[in-house]
Amino acid sequence: MAAHNSHRGELTYRLLEIPLLLAERRLSQRELARELGVSQRTVKRCIDALSLTYPIEEEREGREVYYSLMGGRFVPPEFTPAELGALLLAEEALGETGLTAIDSPFAAQFESLMAKVRAALPPVLRERLDQLAAVFGSATSPAKDFGAHAEKIRRLVEAAVERRRVRMHYHALTSDRVTQRLFDPYVIYYDPDGATLKVIGRDHHRGGIIPFSIDRIRRLRLTNAKFERPADFDLREFLAENCFNGIHGEPITVRLRARGVTARIFAERVFHRTQRIIARKPSEGEKLEEIEIEMRVARGRGLARFILSWSPDVEVLAPEELRREIAEAYERALGRYKTKVEKTEV
Repeated sequence: MAAHNSHRGELTYRLLEIPLLLAERRLSQRELARELGVSQRTVKRCIDALSLTYPIEEEREGREVYYSLMGGRFVPPEFTPAELGALLLAEEALGETGLTAIDSPFAAQFESLMAKVRAALPPVLRERLDQLAAVFGSATSPAKDFGAHAEKIRRLVEAAVERRRVRMHYHALTSDRVTQRLFDPYVIYYDPDGATLKVIGRDHHRGGIIPFSIDRIRRLRLTNAKFERPADFDLREFLAENCFNGIHGEPITVRLRARGVTARIFAERVFHRTQRIIARKPSEGEKLEEIEIEMRVARGRGLARFILSWSPDVEVLAPEELRREIAEAYERALGRYKTKVEKTEV
């Protein structure tokens, strides 16, 4: 079964790559076979499948069969040196996440693209960019090694592209249990809050659109069942409404009060697009300045972790159940610290 899935995955990537190759120039069946490392018969089979979607033109010249993408050759846009420089610096930041090290159908093309971009710049600009790359960077770094999950990622990409339902065994951290699920993968994305790769789609076990951490998928098998991804699904919109601080949950309206320096930070920083300032009081004598903000975000561990991370300068004003939850978290922590203090004093 694994070999069969691997074969299907390779075929999927060829179906993605052939139109890109033909957009660059006309290629013979023999040239495509050499480029892709497959037989000419496989190329013919792929072209037949792609012709149902792409306007591929076939021409025979003697013994050779040539293919081209009707509509003209791809002409790259003209970039300014500043734009090329921005692209190279963006690559530096992306590299900090470790994602460029993961095998993908376009990994080699990305490496080739960046080499061409660098070569297109005058030597004096290349030298300047090397200097800038040494002082620019990203604070985002991977907490896990995703290289071990490259095959899993490839199969999820295949399932998402072909709209094929998957059966997976998933280990949930909250319950510490492995459960079997039917899942329709929509999108694979990098979550900077948890520094992890996730796949999002419809979970038939819970009956909703849910994100899953890819490294927590223990087993994965593509089925022959097809699914339809909702036409109006938008990843950014979904995450803004249903995920906060890396955790999925039901949206709730929360009101927080921050004091002192934290109040100034809350006044300057936007933690969510729904955030708005409700009230603000300047400092008076020994009384610290205060600010109250309101936002509608996903409830759950992500929200609680966010509030507790600003301790002791942030207080939950509403809703009441969240206020109690945070208070109980403080009481549990205080109990642990009290025990340690008492043992030290004895």
